[in-house]
Amino acid sequence: MQNKWFSSKGAVEQIIIINIIMFIPFILGRFLFMPIPWQFTTYFLNLNINTNYFNFFEGGIWQLVTAMFLHGGLMHLIFNMYALYIFGKPLEYRWGKKGFLLFYLTTGILANVFTVCIYFLSRQSVTMVGASGAIFGVLLAFAAYYPDVTLYLYFALPIKTKWAIVLFAVLSLVFQMTGTMGGIGHMTHLFGFVAGYLYMLFVYKADPIKMMFFPHNHSQY
Repeated sequence: MQNKWFSSKGAVEQIIIINIIMFIPFILGRFLFMPIPWQFTTYFLNLNINTNYFNFFEGGIWQLVTAMFLHGGLMHLIFNMYALYIFGKPLEYRWGKKGFLLFYLTTGILANVFTVCIYFLSRQSVTMVGASGAIFGVLLAFAAYYPDVTLYLYFALPIKTKWAIVLFAVLSLVFQMTGTMGGIGHMTHLFGFVAGYLYMLFVYKADPIKMMFFPHNHSQY
């Protein structure tokens, strides 16, 4: 019955459910004074690069995936899952459940792989969690199909999705280069855009930049 209940849900809902379940160790550690589950996830399931935790380069390849389903706080979880539902559901309707899952997992993993490469080359240490790489890939795909839909940043400032992509890319680049707003994976956000672009280009033969700024009939995608 439980498996049927879960399998009956859409891809977006399934991802949200998994993220909520994976957030339980954080709640236990932060609010209920039961730190062991949280310590376990941090040590083994975060994407750890050049840290004292069990590292990706020590064989923790699974961290490329598990880190996508972990979050560093309640607002982090809420923001990402809200964005996933708003922008991901129209894509799931368009691509189907399996198509969306493949896009989400591939872009998230690729964003993490690109990030790992940068930290490895720079010899910096970091422990990373969050679905932001995949979420930014989803946002790019949504903007490609619906470039003129109006978003309301902070529920107040209207902006079309195609210009939101430009704004987010510029801000992420500036924040990454200047070290502003530390503790946020600005680099992974950018790589989420890159991964989403490459996936759409090679899998769907669709160029998101052209779809956003030089539109013509892309209904076949």
